[in-house]
Amino acid sequence: MKKVCLLVTIALFSFVVQAQENVVKVNPLGLLFGSAQFGYEKALNDKSAIEVSLAYSSISATIGSDSDAKANGFGAEGKYKFYFSSTKDAVRGWYGAPVATYSSTKASSGSSDGKLSYLGVGGVAGYQWVFGGGDSGFALDLNLGAQYISANTSGDITGTSIEGILPRLGLALGYAW
Repeated sequence: MKKVCLLVTIALFSFVVQAQENVVKVNPLGLLFGSAQFGYEKALNDKSAIEVSLAYSSISATIGSDSDAKANGFGAEGKYKFYFSSTKDAVRGWYGAPVATYSSTKASSGSSDGKLSYLGVGGVAGYQWVFGGGDSGFALDLNLGAQYISANTSGDITGTSIEGILPRLGLALGYAW
């Protein structure tokens, strides 16, 4: 019984020690355009963090002559953030990050259907604020950068305008603890 209590105490203590290094986020801009993106950031040390995001989109599309098609898709993104601030708090301040993105979307309407998938790699620079007293509070993350996107289409989708080097603008609201 003492061993179990000791293990539980160690586990709780390690959670509390790590607790000031987490941020959960949502992208409010995506919600305006029919996409929901949720992210999680975990500090690795005083100067770096890793962030992963999952996204779901449901938008109207045009396939062939039908402009009432529905397109649904999933995506994932990863960032490795390098923080430049002099504080010992890796989830606050200026950062630079390489970014990798993958997305796959299917659209269908009547007898027409198609698929669009793309892979993107690039980089961003940004600033993340954490508002509130102590080690937790609401987070605001703004970033700007560029990425190269390689897109593939199949079915009745014959082309896309999201290929090549494109700008990136990121806005995320969340909670850090």
